[in-house]
Amino acid sequence: MKTITEGPREVPVVASADVVVCGGGPGGFSAAIAAARHGAEVILIERNGFLGGLATAGLVAPILGHTASRAHTAIVEGLLREITERMHSLGGAPSWQEALQEWGIRFDAEALKIVLDELCEEAGVRLFFHTWVVDVIKEDQVLRGVVIENKSGRQVIEGRIFVDATGDADVAYRAGAPTTHGRPFDGRPEAMGSFFHLAGFEPLSEERAREIEEMVREEMAKGRFHFYNAHFLNYNAHHKDHTAANMTRFGGDPVKAVELTRAELSLRREVWKLVRWLRANVPEFRDCYVQQTSIASPRESRQVVGPYALTGEDVRTGAKFPDAVARGSWWIDIHCPLGRTYPVHLCIKECASGESCPYWRAEHERMYSREELYPPEGDWYEIPYRSLLSIQIPNLLASGRCISATHEGMAGSRVMGTCVAIGQAAGTAAALSLDAGVGLAELDVARLRKVLSDDGQLV
Repeated sequence: MKTITEGPREVPVVASADVVVCGGGPGGFSAAIAAARHGAEVILIERNGFLGGLATAGLVAPILGHTASRAHTAIVEGLLREITERMHSLGGAPSWQEALQEWGIRFDAEALKIVLDELCEEAGVRLFFHTWVVDVIKEDQVLRGVVIENKSGRQVIEGRIFVDATGDADVAYRAGAPTTHGRPFDGRPEAMGSFFHLAGFEPLSEERAREIEEMVREEMAKGRFHFYNAHFLNYNAHHKDHTAANMTRFGGDPVKAVELTRAELSLRREVWKLVRWLRANVPEFRDCYVQQTSIASPRESRQVVGPYALTGEDVRTGAKFPDAVARGSWWIDIHCPLGRTYPVHLCIKECASGESCPYWRAEHERMYSREELYPPEGDWYEIPYRSLLSIQIPNLLASGRCISATHEGMAGSRVMGTCVAIGQAAGTAAALSLDAGVGLAELDVARLRKVLSDDGQLV
């Protein structure tokens, strides 16, 4: 067996591939499937025992960014449409045409897991589950392999092109490539959150549901609960026998294990404070129960530094680029990086924190107001291919929420529909680069755009 010397020990090389995708979330599974479909030998490394990332482990729902801003026109199709239609055939999502009429794509996380298993198997993607990328092997500035850890120990997977879809730019960071982290002011990223599913309560009229949510809001105002909204009766998931609430918040750094651990404890604690209160104070909820809670879900951490960083101005003006490879429509949705909760929500000029927030005091004149956060109605912005490249590592592509973007740009482009589109572009670019025998930076982007269009993606 081939080995690589790492310090005082020999580490076995257990596999190699043309394209090694690190991270199996929306920006990763799409990259792996796309690269494999275009003839590349692909390995996909994922820390969980299933694909989907925050769509499955994070229970994040619905999938956002599939239509134009405040409109029902598709701006992402390709793999996202195929996945939606496959979930629909299992009873786990609406049809594509139905999904276009809604603000996001409702789905069943378990249906998504099996659909992604099947798509990867069909494409010939080799999967490494329960596996973490912990380091890289590099010659000069070229990546030769990633060091992994799993139940089999410490190993190496070699590759020709690597896709960093870790969400936290772990591969780029460990390779010593330039990365940014959170907002420039203090390095703080957007707050983390979580989803939880609540079931076992009696049917509610719309009026009664509003009354109960107002009761929760009153308790939030008293400081009993630390949520940023009171909408625990949201039904964002596909099935309607449970709620899928998105209301928890924790301000911290998801690339620090101590803070990520504190986030997990805090987010679950807040959910159970609510459940205990509901059981004791709302008759319809005397027998309610937590069906499941998600992992702590980061919205932002590190970004790869590429030749171009997507900006907040690009998002709000609907910027277009000659090297565009994906579209986005989600807005500058910055969840308070300090983790403050009700009545604080967005990091905007009108924030209720006002003078008590050091960022607001220093940056108030440069902050966006609420009406400045959105792309033009019926429009979208584009993500340029340059934002997927690293300025230092020639055979590395970023995908998903660790592409090159500013704090404000990432607040828009981080949503799952956009990440799937970016991933399809990254995987296709990797395969085309290998096929043409050119570096990623030298790839004919016009050809990439044509292939993406032929594959049903809107670019």
